[in-house]
Amino acid sequence: MNVAMGVRTPVTTLLEVGRTGRRRTLLSRFLDALKKSRRREARLVIARHAHLLPLDHPWRSGRYSWTP
Repeated sequence: MNVAMGVRTPVTTLLEVGRTGRRRTLLSRFLDALKKSRRREARLVIARHAHLLPLDHPWRSGRYSWTP
């Protein structure tokens, strides 16, 4: 890796191509999964009790389709 002299070998180019961004930490991935599961559960509860919403409410009319 002789980059100090301005020489770029194919090996250094290949190493740099793989680094598109920083890896996410375990805690970050866990928190994202937790948020996703909580959001899914909230949507299921709202869908289960949609009959209690007013008739003109957008969640009841079906304009917002949620996939669990």
